[in-house]
Amino acid sequence: MRPCETRYALLVRLAWELRAIPATAVLVFPYYGEPVLYVPRRDGRAEPVLAAQRGGRWLLVWRGGELDAGRLGTAARRIAVEAAA
Repeated sequence: MRPCETRYALLVRLAWELRAIPATAVLVFPYYGEPVLYVPRRDGRAEPVLAAQRGGRWLLVWRGGELDAGRLGTAARRIAVEAAA
């Protein structure tokens, strides 16, 4: 899979995990650009979650921190809890 396809697939799987919590997520997939997942906060503003590849592994970038993309359930729970705070 090309990096942009992997990025999209990771964000879709993360959105699915968030839905199961339940938490809202919005995936934006622009024609020119890379996909970004947005998670609404309690105040209504949305924060981005990015998927990035570094050193041969995939990470999720949330609020400046890195989460292991190999543990999407754990990442989804953390994102949902922090977005709701």
